[in-house]
Amino acid sequence: MKYYRFLFVAILVLSTNAYAFQPKIEIIEQFDNLRMVAFISVKDINNDPEWNPDLDSPPLSVGDAIKAVKEFSKPSKTDGKIKEIEIRQVPNHETRWHYLIKTTNDAMKTKMSIYVVLMNGKVIPAIIEPQGYK
Repeated sequence: MKYYRFLFVAILVLSTNAYAFQPKIEIIEQFDNLRMVAFISVKDINNDPEWNPDLDSPPLSVGDAIKAVKEFSKPSKTDGKIKEIEIRQVPNHETRWHYLIKTTNDAMKTKMSIYVVLMNGKVIPAIIEPQGYK
């Protein structure tokens, strides 16, 4: 019976390490006066539908992107109103795009939360970099 516990712990540690070493794409962007960083796995980018804005409408509508953010932030109940939405190209991926959605958040020091929403509906919370002292 002891061996099963050891095996379980070993599998858990190895699977956690395997997830941590998946390749990620770092997105650093300026969104109004806030600088944000988000890490997206290469697998998620590859599963994201391609889009050419010159040919057709986005695969994920603005309404669906807002709904995805609301569903994602529902358990925390800290996010409030949508303040701003932008659509941007994923860096170094010409046919991959994402939404940036800024919401109010009274629980955080910056009073804002920013989410990256891929065109397949996956929501990734962004990290807002603190502003330096002047």
